[in-house]
Amino acid sequence: MIEPHEVFADVSAYRLAKVYATALLNAAEAAQAVVLVIEEIDSLVTDVFRTDSRLESLLAGAAVGRKTRKEAISKAFAGRTSDTFHKFMLVLNDHDRLDLIKPIRFALHELYDERANKLRVIVSSAVALTDDFQNSIRAMVQEQFKLEPMLDLRVDPSLLGGLKIRIGDTVYDATIRSRIENLRNQLIASSSHEIQTRRDCFSSAE
Repeated sequence: MIEPHEVFADVSAYRLAKVYATALLNAAEAAQAVVLVIEEIDSLVTDVFRTDSRLESLLAGAAVGRKTRKEAISKAFAGRTSDTFHKFMLVLNDHDRLDLIKPIRFALHELYDERANKLRVIVSSAVALTDDFQNSIRAMVQEQFKLEPMLDLRVDPSLLGGLKIRIGDTVYDATIRSRIENLRNQLIASSSHEIQTRRDCFSSAE
């Protein structure tokens, strides 16, 4: 299960993570170790990082050099994980991308689902959705993407109302909070324009 905080707002980071996740999944398929590799990255994030946050900080820390990180990776993963996952960690280290482990894990699950003709759909709402509403979303996604939708339902009262649906790196935001924020931005922009217009008028008068 992907935790709520692992839904990433940084779209550029997600897209880069998806590139690495695709490479990892392809390597795992070639080694016939897909399930094992997914279990390994899940365990790293949900077990190891939560138990010892120092390891996560060490891996992602810019202050720590590649050589030191490489030694830490070899000590932690060599002989304890699959060769595919161990090598992948070393590749991330070589490219200073170990900070992408969590979004890579997220993207890996999505890619695995897609190759099984399934599509992860993250649906956030202010209140729990009824079964009929859930079925309507499934039908809409099925018709649009021709894949079996897997709804990941999340209740977020701060949304106030409406829905936010995320599919891959695309977000469909029809929440009340979003509308309020848009209105606020429009009012700020309008006020700024009016202030600037008045300044221009005074400047012209002088």
